[in-house]
Amino acid sequence: MWAAGPPPQSAGQVLPPAKRVGALYSDSTDALKAVREDYLCWTGKVTDNSLQLALAIIAANWAAFGSVQKILNNRWSKFSLGLVIITLGLNLFGAWCMGELHQHRIDYASKDSDRWDKECAAALSHKSFWPFSRKIDYLGFSLRIVKAWFPLAAGALCLLALFKA
Repeated sequence: MWAAGPPPQSAGQVLPPAKRVGALYSDSTDALKAVREDYLCWTGKVTDNSLQLALAIIAANWAAFGSVQKILNNRWSKFSLGLVIITLGLNLFGAWCMGELHQHRIDYASKDSDRWDKECAAALSHKSFWPFSRKIDYLGFSLRIVKAWFPLAAGALCLLALFKA
């Protein structure tokens, strides 16, 4: 037994992370899992709110102008609705692409489990996209931009349409 603290570490020996009693997180793995859960929660909210805002913008344009002809006569309203339609289309296409990319990763992992295990071990030592791919990471980032900023821009165009009517 050692008088104070953990045992001394030998060269090349990696000790498991220390458990913290009474803390919010018992170790770094628990803390990372909490960050991941919050990330999934908040990005899910971006998806939900994006759709809700898109539908609200369609309704606001319709309520403000009352007919297709009046909407078509106001360029800002047309731009607003056009951007909403582009947003919904990109979200649908992006979700399909994400499904395909994830399926490729599943197929890749199932073809050679030893390779998958080796890649996992290698990814633990540095920042990596693993178990995802660079394409999945980039597409996820791009879709978050579309989901957050396109509906906001469409809402701004809708407000501009109201003031320019």
